[in-house]
Amino acid sequence: MVGRAAYNNPWYTIGRVDGAIYGVPSHNLSRRQILEQYEVYADSICEKYGSKRVNVRQLVKPLLNLFHSEPGNGQWKRMADAALKHCKTVKSFLEETLVALPDNVLDSTIVNSPLSHEGQFSDANALFPPPYKSMQSI
Repeated sequence: MVGRAAYNNPWYTIGRVDGAIYGVPSHNLSRRQILEQYEVYADSICEKYGSKRVNVRQLVKPLLNLFHSEPGNGQWKRMADAALKHCKTVKSFLEETLVALPDNVLDSTIVNSPLSHEGQFSDANALFPPPYKSMQSI
C-alpha cells in the first residue's frame, strides 16, 4: 500500500518521507527544477540507448502522477497523452505539455506547496510495531 501511495502521489509521499522517517530535511526543489533535471537525465538515456531500446513514453511514465490533485492536472494528462504520440525527446514533451499547469504549481516546493498535506507522516513511529523484548530483559 505504501508503494501505491508513492506511485499515485509521489510529490507528497516521497517528498516528505525522508524527513518523517529519517529526520532528514526535505529538499527545497520545485517541480520545475526536478523536471529540468529529469529532462537532462532522460534525454541522455535516449541518446545512449537509442529509440530501439527505450522510448519517451517509458521515460515519462514515472512523471504522470507528479501533479496529482493539483490545478491543471487533468489538462496536463490529456496533453501528455497527445504529445506522447509524436514527441521524440523528453524536452519536447515537457515544452509541449507544461503550459497546462499554472506557475504556482510548477514553482512551489514541497515545503511551501499550496496543497500541503501536513501531518501525513506526523506520527510515523505509531506505524511501527513495539520494540522486541527478549525474555532475558523481562
